[in-house]
Amino acid sequence: MPFGLKNAGVTYQRAMVNLFHDMMHKDIEVYVDDMISKSRTEKEHIEVLRRLFLRLRRFQLKLNPAKCTFGARSRKLLGFVVCEKRIEVDSDKVRAIRELLPPRTQKEVRGFLGRLNYIARFISQLTEKCDPIFRLLRKHNQVFSNSMGCVLGQHDESGKKEKAIYYLSKKFTDCEMRYSPIEKLCCALIWTTRRLRQYMLYHTTWLISKLDPLKYMMESTALNGRMARWQILLSEFDIVYISQKAIKGSAVADFLASRALEDYEPLNFDFPNEELMCIAMTEDSLWRLNFDEASNAVGNGIGAVLVSPNGDHYPFTCKLDFDCTNNMAEYEACIMGLQATIERGIKTLELYRDSALVIYQLRGEWETRV
Repeated sequence: MPFGLKNAGVTYQRAMVNLFHDMMHKDIEVYVDDMISKSRTEKEHIEVLRRLFLRLRRFQLKLNPAKCTFGARSRKLLGFVVCEKRIEVDSDKVRAIRELLPPRTQKEVRGFLGRLNYIARFISQLTEKCDPIFRLLRKHNQVFSNSMGCVLGQHDESGKKEKAIYYLSKKFTDCEMRYSPIEKLCCALIWTTRRLRQYMLYHTTWLISKLDPLKYMMESTALNGRMARWQILLSEFDIVYISQKAIKGSAVADFLASRALEDYEPLNFDFPNEELMCIAMTEDSLWRLNFDEASNAVGNGIGAVLVSPNGDHYPFTCKLDFDCTNNMAEYEACIMGLQATIERGIKTLELYRDSALVIYQLRGEWETRV
């Protein structure tokens, strides 16, 4: 199975577990195509290698000698340095973070936090140290009896002014309107996390609301099926609840909730034609068609070139497998170019050719005698 397939890594890992299941976590560690044999003494290490090589030979697996290292006391593995005492951070990754320029845009801030998250286990009290950065994202949530509103905000560099990033509002369905107030707030939070998942997944988000839905869901002893499902969905986010201190702080969220959409629109996370970067349409765009023919002792050939309004050229060539005159070849070249024009849905076209016979006949000024 080639590595280009989506499930290649899972299939490869499953096969390695089946082959080395009795040796894993004892003598060796296997992660896809990375294998490590471990031991406490040199004598024990030789015995482990012997059993490993016998198992490899048994199942006809081959190793690349250029990628093998023997007797190593420390080694880089999956972006970390593994030694006999502990797992250490890779100095190259630390150097890359130190050499980064100060982030100036929201995208650069997200990239910086992503790099820190990779080595978060080696930084004590990371949340407290990065609190000024995490406070850049805030989310206000407001729920009415039949609708909800939400504002995603971000603090500027001074930490005093807040800028809006995203506005959300929707009306509850008939089933959702029968929820209790705290369940409505939980439902609004779940709907918001689905809609703003790309913003909240990699950042600590402050939830500013009158009630704390997180405490209700996380500390409740008896959860029904719906609440348990919501609890699982929220487990992937880092959300911190902050009590609402001022009424004016939720003015925008209140307005969105009071002006929610009348019709419920289900979310659609599928992005159609995601490979398209830009779509442009121009009405009555003028294309040009140049065509010609060539004859020699071998046979006849025809060619045509379509030129777009932007100056892009699309050539077409063909060899005729029947005897014909020069004029007949000219007509064949013109027909080939017109067929290509029809296939592309071109509406406006100009033809260029040095043959007056073909051009004037196409314009209807000359007639063909039979």
